[in-house]
Amino acid sequence: MKSKVNLSYQFKELSKPMGWAILLSFLYNIVYIFGSAYLGASLALYFLIVLLSLVSAVGFYWICLCAWQDHPKLDKAALLPIVVYQGILITLTMGILSPLHTVIASMDLWYLTLPYQIVCALLIVLAQPIELCMFTSLAKGKTTFSQIKTDMKEKLKRSFKPIWNRYALILLMVIFLDSLVGAPLSMASGLDAFSILSGLVFYANPMFSWMFAFTMAAGLGMTSSIIAYLILLFGIGMVYLIVECNYLSMIKKNWITDGTKKTKTHKKKK
Repeated sequence: MKSKVNLSYQFKELSKPMGWAILLSFLYNIVYIFGSAYLGASLALYFLIVLLSLVSAVGFYWICLCAWQDHPKLDKAALLPIVVYQGILITLTMGILSPLHTVIASMDLWYLTLPYQIVCALLIVLAQPIELCMFTSLAKGKTTFSQIKTDMKEKLKRSFKPIWNRYALILLMVIFLDSLVGAPLSMASGLDAFSILSGLVFYANPMFSWMFAFTMAAGLGMTSSIIAYLILLFGIGMVYLIVECNYLSMIKKNWITDGTKKTKTHKKKK
């Protein structure tokens, strides 16, 4: 009996979320890059960054829906939990960890730096998997906080480890490649967990490095080396996009499809 080989990267199924990811990334980057150039280092820029981060969280949820549902529909009731969760991340990053980063860096004491780096690292490796777990609950129509809490608790107990393991591998790949090309999540100048965390919260879209470099290069003139660098960044962005969309399909299998089957089986047994 011949076994069917399932291709890991299913381009046809993931074409819709990939298309939306590229479109929304470009829109985010255009607003951010030109907004930061116009506003400069002002309070208005921080408001813009916060607003873009909140909007991008909703956009990310829409991309997830496109990967998980044949006919995605954005439920208005899902917006509040998304904005609340992203708001908590923004508050932790900009409101608490950012001022602490400045203070701890100026003091340069290892017994303060180490726990600070650990806290940032924990947020790096846990924030997005938990957010994706919440997204799967919202995708199944669980929009109240009690429903989300119950559903997330069950899923995290059942299959958080494989989801987290894959996320950690993807994150390591992104940090490694970003370090090679000098992108936002680079560790070329040393380990700074806060910069990686803030990069994930505010600039973690596949096309950011490419578009930022493109706008910078546009003002300096396009040389052959710059064009080659832009092509490299665009290619890396596409690699990120393919890997991350494939990761979303894995989440669908573990937290939506399999979870639904298990729930139905459990009800039948009762």
